[in-house]
Amino acid sequence: MNPVTVSTSVHIFVELSKTEQKKVEFNIDHVTGLQIKQQAGVPTYYDLARRLGQKLELVTNDQTIEIKNGEHFVALPPGTVS
Repeated sequence: MNPVTVSTSVHIFVELSKTEQKKVEFNIDHVTGLQIKQQAGVPTYYDLARRLGQKLELVTNDQTIEIKNGEHFVALPPGTVS
């Protein structure tokens, strides 16, 4: 019997401003910061950070990360997250 591969989508949220966020969907769970920015319509030169409670963790364009359903990311002007 052959194993069945189930394709599931991963939904994350990218905060574009204090009042606006965008739901983004991927068919894979390992993506780069650049892929998240492109999917959310964020300028590539912006900073992208994963929200971890009250902390922000910078995600660079070429960094591959694992994403999970419901995670939140924040897009900020360059130099905001260090």
